[in-house]
Amino acid sequence: MINRTRSLIYVLLIAFTGLFIASCGGDSVGDTKDTIETAPFYPEPAEEWQLVWSDEFDTETLDLTKWGYDLGDGSDRGLQGWGNFEQQWYTNQNTTVSDGTLKITAKAESVQEGFPYTSSRITTLDKLDFKYGRVEASIKTTGGQGLWGAFWMLSSDSPYGSDGWAATGEIDIMESANPTVGDDGEYFGTNVLHGFPSPLQQQIPERMPEGVDVTEFNEYALEWEQNELRFFVNDIHLRTITSDSYYSYFYNEEAQKYELAEDGAPFDTEFHLILNLAVGGVLTGNEVEGSSLPGELEVDYVRVYECAYDRTDGKGCNSNVNPDLETPAPLRPAVESFDIYLDEAATYTWKILGETYVRPLKLNSFFDNEGALSFAEVAAGDRGNVIQVVTSGGGNISINPDDGDPIALFGMGNNPKFEDLHAAELRFDINVQSADAASTFLVKMDSGFPALGQVSISADDFARGTWTTVSVKVNDLLAFRGEGFDPLNTSKIQSMFVFEPTGAAEVLIDNITLSCGNPGSCGIVAPVPPAPPIEGPFSMAGVWAIAPEAGSIGVGPVAGDISWFAIDDVGVEERSCFYDDTYVFNEDGSFANVLGDDTWIEQWQSGNADACGAPVSPHDGMGAATWSYDGDAGTLTLDGFGAYAGIPKAVNSGELPNVQVPPSVTYTIEEVGNDRMIVVIESGTGVFWQFVMQKLESFGNPGPAPERTFAGTWQVEPVAGSLGVGPARGDISWFAIDDAGVEQRSCFYDDGYVFGRDGTFNNDLGDETWVEEWQSGSPDACGATVAPYDGALSQSWTYTEGENEDVGTLLIDGLGGYMGIPKANNDGELPAVSAPSSITYEVTWEDDNTVVIDIESGTNVWWRYRMIKTVQPEPVAPVDVSPVTGTWRVAPEAGSLGVGPAMGDISWFAIDEAGVAQRSCFYDDDYVFSADGTFDNVLGDDTWVEQWQTGNPDACGAPVAPHDGLTDATWELDQENGTLTIIGNGAYVGIPKALNNGELGADNPGSFTGSIEYMVEFTDNDSRMVLNIESGSNVWWRFVMEKQ
Repeated sequence: MINRTRSLIYVLLIAFTGLFIASCGGDSVGDTKDTIETAPFYPEPAEEWQLVWSDEFDTETLDLTKWGYDLGDGSDRGLQGWGNFEQQWYTNQNTTVSDGTLKITAKAESVQEGFPYTSSRITTLDKLDFKYGRVEASIKTTGGQGLWGAFWMLSSDSPYGSDGWAATGEIDIMESANPTVGDDGEYFGTNVLHGFPSPLQQQIPERMPEGVDVTEFNEYALEWEQNELRFFVNDIHLRTITSDSYYSYFYNEEAQKYELAEDGAPFDTEFHLILNLAVGGVLTGNEVEGSSLPGELEVDYVRVYECAYDRTDGKGCNSNVNPDLETPAPLRPAVESFDIYLDEAATYTWKILGETYVRPLKLNSFFDNEGALSFAEVAAGDRGNVIQVVTSGGGNISINPDDGDPIALFGMGNNPKFEDLHAAELRFDINVQSADAASTFLVKMDSGFPALGQVSISADDFARGTWTTVSVKVNDLLAFRGEGFDPLNTSKIQSMFVFEPTGAAEVLIDNITLSCGNPGSCGIVAPVPPAPPIEGPFSMAGVWAIAPEAGSIGVGPVAGDISWFAIDDVGVEERSCFYDDTYVFNEDGSFANVLGDDTWIEQWQSGNADACGAPVSPHDGMGAATWSYDGDAGTLTLDGFGAYAGIPKAVNSGELPNVQVPPSVTYTIEEVGNDRMIVVIESGTGVFWQFVMQKLESFGNPGPAPERTFAGTWQVEPVAGSLGVGPARGDISWFAIDDAGVEQRSCFYDDGYVFGRDGTFNNDLGDETWVEEWQSGSPDACGATVAPYDGALSQSWTYTEGENEDVGTLLIDGLGGYMGIPKANNDGELPAVSAPSSITYEVTWEDDNTVVIDIESGTNVWWRYRMIKTVQPEPVAPVDVSPVTGTWRVAPEAGSLGVGPAMGDISWFAIDEAGVAQRSCFYDDDYVFSADGTFDNVLGDDTWVEQWQTGNPDACGAPVAPHDGLTDATWELDQENGTLTIIGNGAYVGIPKALNNGELGADNPGSFTGSIEYMVEFTDNDSRMVLNIESGSNVWWRFVMEKQ
């Protein structure tokens, strides 16, 4: 029960980790193969355990030959509040022995300022320290909110303890927090803590079975042997935990490195017993009810046995074992190593969504102390290339990303929580050829000077001319504080490794690596593929789900940082019941969590290990809820008890169950696209959960289709490099804005360049913009706008596409209109030239919402601006396009032309495939229905001409007037009545002889009346239409048409 800086429930989550990154999750451990030493014997109980130590509490006072006291609040051990925010002050006055039992009493009294309660904690440290055996105690406790009693064990002198608990291990044989409170507020069970030093400890809790009354005496027991822990209550075997499921990852001071201890650790060394009754603490929710006090933990006896087989591994005594109990899943940490320099500077490579991304490192010196330091890569025999550093005093070398962008590390710790220990280290080999006596070597990692971490190593520690391996903990780099320096930020590493001698020295350096271990994942964050541009307005209304991908759930110390925990591919698969949950934002403002039969249930909800299970109230989707989204502020609020996005425990005031379920939750939203958003919530101070969500279904109008147009509002993108100038197009070597410049010119980066759909243009500059000396006579600074570049005049814009859709020219026409900065125009730079009446810019589109603007301001002076669209234009009113608009032909297929006695009946004549081939001159005729209502028969040089037109047999031939397509004609479609009318003498569809009152040149002669009306039916998404016309009584022609 020490140093748990988070609640039991919270820490359980640490076991489930991963990210879309450059590392893999932890390895699973294979099954332990039984040998004669590990196979069960199952002898008679009487042959097994031999008592070696006990306290029956039959004395008048506590036997101090067996027990000692832990006093105070743990501050003398660096564990204020005993690492759990406990509220009691431990004394040696809160224990009594009477009537054959020990009583530890918690009281509402203060003997030390700031601690309103007293109690006792007793231990056998240095009086009984043992390895393996059976431990049992008969205990009962009073109930009440805020009491936390335990019978447990800690390591006495662990070899795994250089960085502290819990790599050293803890065994809770019985602990009871908030006894008899019930529901989720009570924990009564066992626990095994192991793995990493806090806060990355892992644990294996198990609740006591129903029916065990904590307020009555029960016997709680542990059977402990090599590679196995077995828990019992009242001689009932509760759980078996093998070394496959626990481990110790620690810093080995002798080997000077982090390592995974051998199987069996940390429970392969001596431990001691502890009994205590705490008041408050994280497992109680730190809420104490006055009625709980005085509280009491009463102990009838404590006994320790050894196995009669007298084996060094403690095995053989297991008659009471239930061999059918399932053991926890195998577990091992993720351990990763990344080269920084191995024969050459490393190159990191990722394969993401089929694309390969590389980030090479480069060996540099950014500080040579005015030429004092030089470096080179030299051959060193079997080692290959090594780095040679020679200095007459000072200077440093650096290995940094060649692209200049920072590298983000995760799972290795970060500021400001540098005290939260992680397990990462820089390692390198060094050969000191010479060095000034009493000088030092500074080893650093920096996130952009002056933000850095460093350690100082005495040059005198190294034998000359000998290779030595050095280990530098990232924890120590994070903890560095120095005057004039800022703390290291591992999410923005600019130099992976810096080496700086403080005096004259000649050294060789090789094999520089960064390694890490973590319960889930650690490593280097992979590049993020560019997000697609937002196309049209973002809409929250619809059905959303968490994106089923690594990194879609995570938590860290700042927004966007998921270094504490990030879901990996294995976690996504394991939590399939979670990833099919949907979050429904209805158009009427109502909201629903739709969870189905099961979702991911955490231990704080069910009392069992995290797993798929039935939804638990109030987070079961049954409550009424509403939603509201403020797009300008980027906030989403869900109103309704139990309504949530992502995971239910993350609320604004903290994490459930440590805080109350709130009536509403507010999230911060980053709109990534129309169908994707990032949801962030700060759950208490400095705890940021993040969820990546994707839209499965949209409600309402999805918005306009994407379009490439300048219409809308643009801004210069507020990033380094977005503004610059140089001697050639695209070259900004003379000046390029940096991060500091972007911040300094915030009044410039909020300027809007507004393009109306009607061709109007305006510079929207607000109250101030960046004003240069040539405008104001004062040094460049933010200030009031200066005419004519104040946005007060009227301008227009014209964009002309170039050789392809990605390039073109933009004309701003009108005095005072400009893009980027006003001084750059086609004649030169103001004030050296006159203010122009128009400016033409070269344009390169990166996507529909990002452009690069170039302008040559005089010969070989090229300014460049990178601009992003921040406001989409109002959508163009949709044009009601008729389904008939377009070019049609009679479908070249059998049955497309025919006639019969009723509509749809072509029994008298139906074209067959031979007829289609014969009449190819007919099947290439076009019937053009223009959007303006005009109609054309486009027949080409020949069409199918019948005998009634020429006097010759039917055949292909030149078109015959008035059916030759030369007539002016129009069309009208009445969709309600299903009719299509062609107006114009000689215009037709299908064949020209079919009129409404008969047929031309036939026995049922018809005459043209100025128009022809057809019955029309559209099919196949309006790509086909069927026309029927009754040419006289009971003579129905039918034409099947298809759109070209």
